[in-house]
Amino acid sequence: MFARLRERQTPARLLNVAVDVGSGPVVILLHGIASSSASWRGIVPLLSPLYRVIAIDLLGFGGSRAGDAASFTLDEHVQALHKTVRSLRLRGQFTLVGHSLGGLIAARYAAVHRKELSHLVLVSPPIYPHRRYIDELGQRLRVGGYLWFYRFVRGNQLTIVSNVGRFSRWMPNGSLKIDDESWAAFSLSMQHCIETQTTMTDLAQVSVPIDVVYGARDQVIVPATIERLGSMHHVGLHQVPRADHLIREPLAREVARLIR
Repeated sequence: MFARLRERQTPARLLNVAVDVGSGPVVILLHGIASSSASWRGIVPLLSPLYRVIAIDLLGFGGSRAGDAASFTLDEHVQALHKTVRSLRLRGQFTLVGHSLGGLIAARYAAVHRKELSHLVLVSPPIYPHRRYIDELGQRLRVGGYLWFYRFVRGNQLTIVSNVGRFSRWMPNGSLKIDDESWAAFSLSMQHCIETQTTMTDLAQVSVPIDVVYGARDQVIVPATIERLGSMHHVGLHQVPRADHLIREPLAREVARLIR
């Protein structure tokens, strides 16, 4: 009980602001799991001529350190992000863009701090509602398969860490990094933010326009969930042909187009 109380009272940490370039309306970028702000390298040059572009490393990733007591819940991520945004002393509302895990954090942030945002953009969001809310059997099985795979990954640290280096060189912009140092942030964020989530409920509380961008070849998107998002009156869906889950050029250009 007392350990839990101490954990709740642990002050939020300031996150690493990896990029802060340009001037004009503010766009804040949040990267995905097992990654860092380096994943936005293809988007920053498209936006910085017209906007002030800020890329922030999530708690426990990139240059953002987390204490030993961190459990990497969605609320912890949001609290650290809010403290960091306040430290920037921004004037007026901003556009918040989140990729993958960053999209789930962005959705909760937009639901909690509604007055701060003018626009929310979710890129390749892995949104998994409880299977009882998915009508089609095939889609329920797909969600179950993803969740099983995530649990398998979390339970096999040695195998995942030893093999991830072989694949990272094929990923754009240093978009994949899993090692012993970042394992807690990776595995606990997966457990507490992706496997267990309330993203659909969070998005229903957001009043600003929401754009969802995803690749036609995305490996972790559930089509039924994306279709449900599109039924919300303030949500626009944008599928990018020949794009997958990662932020390669086609996805980057579509995100920049929507922000502009």
